[in-house]
Amino acid sequence: MPFKSLYIGISKLTENQINYVNYLYFNFEKIVTANADELLQFQGTFDCIIPVTVMRSNSCKIFRNELIEILGYRTLRNEFYPEYFEKVGIKSCVYCNSQFALTVRKVNGTKSAKFQVDHFLSKSDYPCFSISLYNLYPVCGSCNNSKSTQNVAFNLYSQNYSDYKSSKFKFEIDKKSLLKYRVNGIDSELIITFDDSASGINRIFAIEGIYNTQKDIAEEIVLKSMIYNKAYTDSLRNGLKKLYKSKSPMIERLIVGNYIDEKDIHKRPMAKFIQD
Repeated sequence: MPFKSLYIGISKLTENQINYVNYLYFNFEKIVTANADELLQFQGTFDCIIPVTVMRSNSCKIFRNELIEILGYRTLRNEFYPEYFEKVGIKSCVYCNSQFALTVRKVNGTKSAKFQVDHFLSKSDYPCFSISLYNLYPVCGSCNNSKSTQNVAFNLYSQNYSDYKSSKFKFEIDKKSLLKYRVNGIDSELIITFDDSASGINRIFAIEGIYNTQKDIAEEIVLKSMIYNKAYTDSLRNGLKKLYKSKSPMIERLIVGNYIDEKDIHKRPMAKFIQD
């Protein structure tokens, strides 16, 4: 990494800024590839060198911007990240799960990212993590703008396997509204609720508001749950078991029109909503 240009490009560096760059330089590869837990450990060290309150200040603005430029974030955003996230297999915004986050191939053969890259730990607070792979989240523009530099209690790259088996977030149809819908058949009666406990996801990204615009999808799921009961679903599975013998969940996926396993919620928009 050409860190020498940082020293040349800025007329004066404080002792703490020099220590900050030195620590980044000597731990560069580990910081770029650090997993979620390791990033938190590095975060503590960088906080001791330059606290976030100081890094945010105007006195650090030139230092912060120059460091991000030297690390090459803008170049990587255009050239590397589209292919990287395509290989990771994420195809929807990891915050709202309502919008696509796709990598597409242009006419000239190059790849383009139809998403924005959010920094879990803001690059304004932590320029040291501006290109750390596990600090980068593919998101839609709306969610990226809503989050800005706020901290969100959501970890896409958890090291705890149990986090992938069950989500902390859950959609439900309000039971009273469901009863009204069953009586009068008017989908506008349906009320979608979103439980995010104390994470603040709903407050920042207006998740409930987004999904209450999708009552037609909720209506379809309600109707399908009435039509495709367990007996009918079992008969379909048995009738087509030769065709789908290696893909046992395929019948359910065909019925609901989306992925049905929680581990697959980032493969298609609305997956979590439809699963719940």
